[in-house]
Amino acid sequence: MALTEPEAKVLGALSMLEPSRALTCRQLCRATGLPDTSIHRALLRLSKTGLAMSTLRSPARWRSTDRGRVTMTRAVYREYVGAQP
Repeated sequence: MALTEPEAKVLGALSMLEPSRALTCRQLCRATGLPDTSIHRALLRLSKTGLAMSTLRSPARWRSTDRGRVTMTRAVYREYVGAQP
């Protein structure tokens, strides 16, 4: 599955975190420079494909799955693993 640019940016920001850390949509907006609608769409697709998951806390916080972190190690996505939360 190829990722869109917003998906790659979001997953890149999440994959840089320690596995126990997670980001809110607002934090992802700041880290990636994307509008919240793009963040929400990207998170929906990433969660459906098993690359990201939300926590049960409110507000929802998102983290990369192991599969998502492995995906971001592919050469084609390396440029997106630089976004800082």
